[in-house]
Amino acid sequence: MSKLNISGIVKGIKAQTTYLTPIIEAVCNSIDSIGNRPNGSIDIIAIRDGQKSFNDKEDSVCGSIIGFDVIDNGVGFTNANRDSFDTYLSGHKYESGGKGFGRFMYLKYFKKVSIDSYYCFENKYWHRTFDFGHNEEIIENETNELCQEEIVACKTILHLKSAVKGYNADNGLNVIARKLVERLLVFFVDKTESMPIITLKESDGTNPIVLNDFVSKNDTIQFVQEESFKLQDKEHAKHQFTVKSYKVYFSSLANKVILTAHRREVTNSPLHNYVPEFKDTLIDIENGKQRNYAIRSYVIGKYLDDHVDTERGDFSLAHNEEDVFADISVERIEREASLITKKFFKDYIQEKFQAKKQKVLDYVTKCAPWNKSLLKYLDLENLPMGIRDLDLELKFQQIKFENEQKSRIEIKELLESQKDSDNESFEEQVAELFTKVTEEGKNDLAHYVCNRKKVIDLYNELRKRTESGKAHLESELHNIFFPMIKNDREVDYEDHNLWLLDERLVFSKYIASDKVISSKDHEEPDIAIFHNEQSFYNKQMFFRNGENNITSPITIVEFKRPKRTNFPDDENPIQQALRYSRKILDGKYEMPDGIEKVKVNKDNTPVYIYIVCDIVDKIRDFADLSNLSVSPDDEGYFGYIPKYNAYVEIMSFKKVIDDATMRNKIFFHKLGLE
Repeated sequence: MSKLNISGIVKGIKAQTTYLTPIIEAVCNSIDSIGNRPNGSIDIIAIRDGQKSFNDKEDSVCGSIIGFDVIDNGVGFTNANRDSFDTYLSGHKYESGGKGFGRFMYLKYFKKVSIDSYYCFENKYWHRTFDFGHNEEIIENETNELCQEEIVACKTILHLKSAVKGYNADNGLNVIARKLVERLLVFFVDKTESMPIITLKESDGTNPIVLNDFVSKNDTIQFVQEESFKLQDKEHAKHQFTVKSYKVYFSSLANKVILTAHRREVTNSPLHNYVPEFKDTLIDIENGKQRNYAIRSYVIGKYLDDHVDTERGDFSLAHNEEDVFADISVERIEREASLITKKFFKDYIQEKFQAKKQKVLDYVTKCAPWNKSLLKYLDLENLPMGIRDLDLELKFQQIKFENEQKSRIEIKELLESQKDSDNESFEEQVAELFTKVTEEGKNDLAHYVCNRKKVIDLYNELRKRTESGKAHLESELHNIFFPMIKNDREVDYEDHNLWLLDERLVFSKYIASDKVISSKDHEEPDIAIFHNEQSFYNKQMFFRNGENNITSPITIVEFKRPKRTNFPDDENPIQQALRYSRKILDGKYEMPDGIEKVKVNKDNTPVYIYIVCDIVDKIRDFADLSNLSVSPDDEGYFGYIPKYNAYVEIMSFKKVIDDATMRNKIFFHKLGLE
């Protein structure tokens, strides 16, 4: 045959492997060699460096493992098997999953690999030996002799010697046995004929561990359930897969969905990627005793057999469902198998789901009542288990932002549709809502809405140029939102207009406008806002110190002069606001009463940044540099900057007033203000 660059092939192996990979490959080959023959056996012998004696206690094992012998009573290296072995990518065992590549896995971890095999040919026994080549020949130093003495059975010994540098095998046989069982469990899952007895032991025969016992006798692996499903490809052909789930009581690994090919594990993914409730450790309690376990859900199917790659490290399939060229993707198969596994453990999943749901309800009820109306939009099914309050709040804020974007479009369309029509149903809905407001509340609301209309009108006037043709000053617009050089101890609740930016800012705990709130640093943001969750629904809390904790959000508002077009690089408003936020997150500021520092945490304190300016070319450049997304109306940008834990929104003066007007338009209309 043609010569091969074997060392190059070994170095080029890309599949994710461990020191167990060659052992698994050897055992798989032995199982194939034994086939359906009765009384099959496979012995895995650990060879240690300097080890002289052993017993059944793991802590007594002191010698490092430097090799293994794998012995089976299969048919041996017959002439056909030998010729197949000497052929790169041989198809001799293709139907049973043989790729003709596994032999190179041995050389990745061991310097010396050899075969010592007895086989029967024409009723006579022959003894074949050879070494695995490292250079250009697959087989080196081969001998094949007729046995002179009586041989009564076939046998093959694979010698794996001289582990390469960095081999790092586990030392205890119990640990190795458990890991081998997990990797070989797919054979017990899919092999319908009887399995050979697979035994791991020391070189002197001590400490034998029968791997089959983990499945059949030790009650450490329990079959749960199996179910088949079909997926349709682009050609409308349906392909069948089978999911078989097991409980593995000794495993400390995550619950996995495992895709197999030809009874070999190929890929695995955490089940919680698709079912969050599987994130936690699973526990069985029997007779008052607690046992932890992990789930192994194996997926078997001809479609997987047909699409596994040569190294058996992956599939020739698209990985993601979003891939437009995907036929049946790995993610699609894993997702379906995970949902079936979810049914197998429905009682556990329901219990965990209810606990997760209760956590969300407790958070909203006790800490964030303003999110009650958003609960119906929260995807509880895919919400991670053990989610932090901060991350949960960010989920709600994301929902709120998406709903606002959608509602602005829908409200605009709705109001447009009402101009020339008399929709009685619409009127009835509004009338029913209004009847729930008390008379006193109606008066207060009318007064408040009138004030808002005046603010919007004034804002629009300040957007225009002065009689001299110049733009109004930044400070004039600034004062509409919140008086400069003031804080919320000096300004009444109804005397500022932060609702122009965001209705939530009205209920903020502490607001400093152009205030120097650090004795060492006199560079201040236009408006700094420290939120307090309780203040959203408790007006009195607005004037109190209240809770000062690291999860309370911080908002920075930065104004730039209307009509301004020149922004040097060192006056990037995004970076300015981020620097302000970093100073706050560095703990440089005190609460307004000076009793304590503002409690912050760089990783946990959320930051919201609003920048109000005209959207000119330089602002667009700054937004692009910060990877912000343009808003649908092209009047602003938004996005999240992980380094600062900051949500940033840039809004044009037009967008601010348009959005505020839209939010209040129906109130103005009903009060006859327009």
